[in-house]
Amino acid sequence: MKRDNSTTQRLFEQSGIAEGMSVLELGCGPGEVTELLSEIVGPSGSVLGVDRSEEVLSSARERLERIGAENVRLICADLEGAPDYLNDLEYSSFDVVTGRRVLMYLTHPGHVIAGLLPWLRQGGLVVFEEADTTICPGRVVAMPAHDKAVAWLHRMLEEEGVNRSMGFHLPATLSTAGLQFERIWAEAVIEGQGDQYSLGELLQLLSPRLESAGVATTSEVETLAAQIDIESDPSNIFVSGMRFCARARKL
Repeated sequence: MKRDNSTTQRLFEQSGIAEGMSVLELGCGPGEVTELLSEIVGPSGSVLGVDRSEEVLSSARERLERIGAENVRLICADLEGAPDYLNDLEYSSFDVVTGRRVLMYLTHPGHVIAGLLPWLRQGGLVVFEEADTTICPGRVVAMPAHDKAVAWLHRMLEEEGVNRSMGFHLPATLSTAGLQFERIWAEAVIEGQGDQYSLGELLQLLSPRLESAGVATTSEVETLAAQIDIESDPSNIFVSGMRFCARARKL
């Protein structure tokens, strides 16, 4: 499974992330967005990725080594705690603080961002892409397998304590952190358009989390994924969620 990240790339570039910048990425996970940021800022820029899981950071390192991303450094740290992982860096070291679908997992995202601001230069950007799954799904024909998959994903996120409406909260979160909020974009996530996993693929990818949350067994996931494939039709539009990208600035 491979996802096309062109939408995230466009949103980040429209927000002002550019070649030569120094970027702090929160919740970098297995390095998918880290790779994208590495390409955007180029060899004259740099990316520091932070995640709390050493296991996923190991995957990120392998990914970045394969593409020869020499402008990236990764650190294992809990974002909810004090940013001691930045103590070896001077204040104003970064041009950008960013991340994709990470604030929704934090208990106090505004507090976390505020704690990082000493390391963001004056005029620096804070750019986040976050999801909303509370106003979807959307469709005009019956797609019961798709609907069931979305319901499973919603239950999983709720069991994990995720803020499913984080996209809508971005302006308030960034303002609360002490930033000047500037702009927000929103786009529908349409299944089958190539810039995200299909619902069937996403279920299979998240199967361990679905099972851990008590939502569905691996066998049930495989069965529903097959039903989704049968039900899929390029003439039918299924909106599974919304993506929001917001930009703010440190004054």
